[in-house]
Amino acid sequence: MSAKNTAYRWRPAELADIGAIHDIQCVAHADHPEERSVLLERLELCPQGCFVLERNGAISGYVLSHPWLRRAPPPIDTRLGAIPEGADAWYLHDLALLPGTRGSGAGAKVSALLAEQARLAGYHTVALVSVNGSQGFWERQGFSARMDDALASKLESYGGQAVYMERNL
Repeated sequence: MSAKNTAYRWRPAELADIGAIHDIQCVAHADHPEERSVLLERLELCPQGCFVLERNGAISGYVLSHPWLRRAPPPIDTRLGAIPEGADAWYLHDLALLPGTRGSGAGAKVSALLAEQARLAGYHTVALVSVNGSQGFWERQGFSARMDDALASKLESYGGQAVYMERNL
């Protein structure tokens, strides 16, 4: 059965999901893994921006997002401490899917879900850093690259293919 024909669903992430989230990111981002405490902090700071992809009770993907400052992505594998005063964008920290879920439409579905979360929270921009050659996927979701020299230096911790992108809502 193809991934498109399986019953995946996004549901709000819970603290108990952090083990699965960490395991998935170790597979999806093997070259740039983050500490479990970093992922947990994102979930604690903004639970309404965090979801897991489930099929038959098994988690096969996740997304972590939160309010943040435009054009100022935090370094990878770094705790935030708090959502900054004056946050002016909804920041998609990470979307990771296990290989078997790719092509299921789950990424596009959660992109739309996060845009709605951002709108409900009063934000007009969703921002992210595209990694691992995912820029084309994000462009299909309505994001555009917004790179300059200052951003390029901020993205060094993300790896060579990192591109800062935004989507206006």
